[in-house]
Amino acid sequence: VHNITGMGIPAGVTLIVGGGYHGKSTLLKALERGVYPHIPGDGREYVVTLPDAVKIRAEDGRRVEQVDISPFITNLPFGQNTKSFCTDDASGSTSQAANIMEALEAGARLLLVDEDTSATNFMVRDARMQALVHKQFEPITPFLDRVRQLYESLGVSTILVMGGCGDYLDVADTVIMMRNYLPVDITEEARKVAQSLPTRRRQEVSSDFSLKVSRIPLPESFDPSRGKRPIKIDAKALDLILFGTDPIDLRYVEQLVDISQTRAVGYAINLACKKFMDGRTPLPAILDALENYLNEHGLDVLDPFRRGEQHPGNFARPRRFEIAAAINRLRTLRMHQTGVEK
Repeated sequence: VHNITGMGIPAGVTLIVGGGYHGKSTLLKALERGVYPHIPGDGREYVVTLPDAVKIRAEDGRRVEQVDISPFITNLPFGQNTKSFCTDDASGSTSQAANIMEALEAGARLLLVDEDTSATNFMVRDARMQALVHKQFEPITPFLDRVRQLYESLGVSTILVMGGCGDYLDVADTVIMMRNYLPVDITEEARKVAQSLPTRRRQEVSSDFSLKVSRIPLPESFDPSRGKRPIKIDAKALDLILFGTDPIDLRYVEQLVDISQTRAVGYAINLACKKFMDGRTPLPAILDALENYLNEHGLDVLDPFRRGEQHPGNFARPRRFEIAAAINRLRTLRMHQTGVEK
C-alpha cells in the first residue's frame, strides 16, 4: 500500500491557466491519457483521470449526421435545422458543438478542452462583440455560457486550458496555474481578480441544457465489404480505419494510443452492426450492449474469421467513446432521430 500525496481536481469547472510554455497543454495531455493505467516507470503512474473523460476539440471538415447542436447553435441562415444537424463539411464551431453532444450521448462525465484546438467563436463572445453584433444575428451560444449548465444540470465536469480569456474566471470552481510545469491552486486569487475586474458581458443562455434527442443508427448504412470479401476492415494507421471501402478519419480523436485499439474499433463497429443494430435501438444502448458482450466474451469475438480456440492477438480494448467517435465519422452513416421537437 502506498500513500500518495498530490493535487486532486474536484468535480465542476476547472481552469488551467498560466503563461506560454509553462505546461498547461502538457498537463491536459497527461489527463487525457490518465484514462488508461500506466506501467511502472512511465512517469505518469499516478496521473489518474475518470475513465469516461473525453477530449473535445474543433474538427473542421468532419461529417455530422443528425446531431442536436441546438444548445450551442440555433437560427442558422437559410433556416438550417440545428436540432437535426447534418453536414459533410462542418465548420470549427459546428464540429466542436457536435463533438460535445456526441460525447455526452456516449456517456462522458468529464470534458477536456484546450483553447489552442478550439474554435474561438464557439468558446467566447466578449462584451465588445456583444455590443457590436446583436444576439439576433449571432447563432452561437458560446461554451462560456453553457459550461456551468453542463455541470449543474447534467453532472458533467469540464477541465479547460485557458490562457487568453479571463471571462472564464466567472464560471470556474477551481483555477490551477502552471508555473514552470508545477501546478498551483490559485482559486481564491482568481476569484478576487474576477470580482475586481468585471467583464460586463451578458450571459446569452435562453434555455436549459437537456439531452432529449435519441439517435438510432441504421444498419444498412454500414458496409464492411470490399470486392469479393464480405468483411474487409483494416487499421491503416493509429488514426485511420478502412471500413470496407470507406475511410474513417480519426486524426482528431486524440485518446487512441495504439493501432491495436484502432483495429478493434473497426471490428467493434462491424460486431455492433451485425449483433445490436436493428433500426430501433439508440446508439447509447448499442454501446452498452457491445461493452457487456466484450466484458463477457473478450476481444476474440471481434474477429469474424476466428476458428475454435485461435486468438487473433492483434486487438487492444478500445473505450466506448472512441467506438462512438468512429461510428460518427463514418461518411456513409445514416441516423434516425427520436424525441425531436418540431
